[in-house]
Amino acid sequence: MHFAFCLYKHFPYSGLSLDMLRIANECVERGHKATVFTGSWEGEVPDGVEVVVIKHFALTNHTRAHSFNRKVRKALSDHSFDVVVGFNKIPGMDIYYCGDYCYVGRSFLRHSFFYRFTPRFLYYSSFERGVFEASSKTNILSLSNREKLIYQQYYLTQDSRFLNLPPTLEKARWGNLENLPDRATLRASLGIKEDENLVLLIGSGFATKGLDRAITAMSSLPPALLNKTKLFVVGQDKIDFYQRISKKLNVAKHVHFLGGRRDVPALMKAGDMLLHPAYAETTGGVLLEAIVSGLPVLATPVCGYAPHIKIAQAGHVLRKRFSQDELNEKLHQMLLSEEKVSWRENGLRYGKNPSLYVMPQRAVDFIEQTCAQRRLYLPQEQRQKRDESLYINNELRQALKGEDSFYQVMNIEGNVYREALGRRTLRFTRGNKDYFLKIHTGVGWAEIFKNIVYLRAPVVGALNEWHGVHRLKDLEIDTMTVAAYGIRGRNPATKHSFIITEALPTETSLEDFCTDWKDNPPRTLKQIRLKRWILKKVVETARVIHENGANHRDFYLCHFLLDAHFEADDQVSQASKLYLIDLHRLQMRRKTPERWAVKDIAGLYYSSKEIGLTKRDLLRFMSLYRGRPLREILRDEASFWRKVESRGNKLYESQKRKALAIEKLRRIQDKDDVNDALPQDSKARAIIGK
Repeated sequence: MHFAFCLYKHFPYSGLSLDMLRIANECVERGHKATVFTGSWEGEVPDGVEVVVIKHFALTNHTRAHSFNRKVRKALSDHSFDVVVGFNKIPGMDIYYCGDYCYVGRSFLRHSFFYRFTPRFLYYSSFERGVFEASSKTNILSLSNREKLIYQQYYLTQDSRFLNLPPTLEKARWGNLENLPDRATLRASLGIKEDENLVLLIGSGFATKGLDRAITAMSSLPPALLNKTKLFVVGQDKIDFYQRISKKLNVAKHVHFLGGRRDVPALMKAGDMLLHPAYAETTGGVLLEAIVSGLPVLATPVCGYAPHIKIAQAGHVLRKRFSQDELNEKLHQMLLSEEKVSWRENGLRYGKNPSLYVMPQRAVDFIEQTCAQRRLYLPQEQRQKRDESLYINNELRQALKGEDSFYQVMNIEGNVYREALGRRTLRFTRGNKDYFLKIHTGVGWAEIFKNIVYLRAPVVGALNEWHGVHRLKDLEIDTMTVAAYGIRGRNPATKHSFIITEALPTETSLEDFCTDWKDNPPRTLKQIRLKRWILKKVVETARVIHENGANHRDFYLCHFLLDAHFEADDQVSQASKLYLIDLHRLQMRRKTPERWAVKDIAGLYYSSKEIGLTKRDLLRFMSLYRGRPLREILRDEASFWRKVESRGNKLYESQKRKALAIEKLRRIQDKDDVNDALPQDSKARAIIGK
């Protein structure tokens, strides 16, 4: 069989290029022919692989990509290939090797609304849409489940089109580290003394890899530690800008640029830690390489392979919201930590897992299967109306037994939980599993304009909740799991949509659970531990969403569901969960404005006024939320907390007045002549109307 591989450019120090070569070599070893179409090629051409360089010229990156796309499609039409595999987002490929992050997902969170009208965004988003949209025929080799979910969040790509590949490492390079010279010899060859720290940053594309963050962290080290620490930067990229940063921060003599190197395994064996504070990274194969080399790792959680650091217990992963102060502190701690030996041993042990070295074989298996089918599998859900988008996961689709069209899902019957203007929520069962279906049928222009007048973002469908669930999942906040989502129509006042989520293991809200605390406060050790655990989880949830540009807008205790479990010694079990629900009004931006953070925290304060929290509990909340000493908070942020208290008290008094008005109307309605009595109490009716 003859396979084609398409890549914008190849150079020896690119992880994507190396992956492409591994897969191409595996194809050749199995007796297939492999032809690579690329815009440029650096380095040697492996035996058995044909390389076709497509000359193209343009002034900007996105126009170069457009030019390459156009010319490579013409070149492919002149040949007959069994399967065409794209290693960049090129519409029309049979298979896409997903080595890039979701461009649209990243842009929506990092750039303003007006960025979406720039030529760069329009070009790149159109390429991405051509690969991932529901009507595309392209199947996807996925390297990161985290990135897969982000693509599905924005394009509703079907599960059936993804093949999740295992982590990728080259056995010949990383499975035989014992053949290298010993660590002391390697360090001596690099001019590193035994009492010095060798920190590595490896990867081409220094802007994405966070080299500026790493240099800043180096400059924050105490002078005594800095004098015994060197940062070796390995990769192919321009260095002038970073040399200037090093000089400005007075660390130039501690930062060394080595360029692209082929002896990376030896460098890792000689090093003391890998620093990888990346801004964006689909996988971050260098993290896995460092782990199996016995090199402790400090990385940001945006890397797809960051979970392996935790699984292997081979270093630290920073918090979701990047903080330079946290990076500085963790670098300092890790360089002095006594855990370095155990991190190294844990990583070497993790590297003996054979599943880390089989990615090329799995990828070629999938390519061969695609070729054997002779025509790509086109799921039924792709045959949709032009104004309709629909996503249903495989488990629910099988349970629906063919009743999975947009119309059929919208008409599922079940136990109705609540009903409001243009919105209905019900519970139903399929395939021995319970689900919640929230249906939106349009609120009308009058409701939309009313919200705009009150400076509120109108909720016109399930899209906001769909994005909200994905965002909280990405932030590792316990919430619902989406099983299906659909939307039809373009008119915001009349469009129909739905979202189906799996039923959670609990329906106990914190509002109900904590009601008894006022009269019967926690007294036993078990009760006190649970109370403190709940407080900590609520604070963590508030802090994480606000640090990452989100706010809930209905942040009350009733929207937290508690599923508590205990160990034998009455410690709160790790199986305990605190779920945040009702995300249809969640807002997401680059940064959470203070007024929306105030509104969320005030909502918590208001809803907790009747559960008997002490002043000490409130002060503990403030300290955990800001992550600073209480004295500093009271000194520097008094204004913020006054706003929280004022807004919470106003909301509390408003609800009390409303409750009194409702009770008064109730007493009036108990009389014989209700119709005569109601008009006389216009003040109470007005309060309820508000």
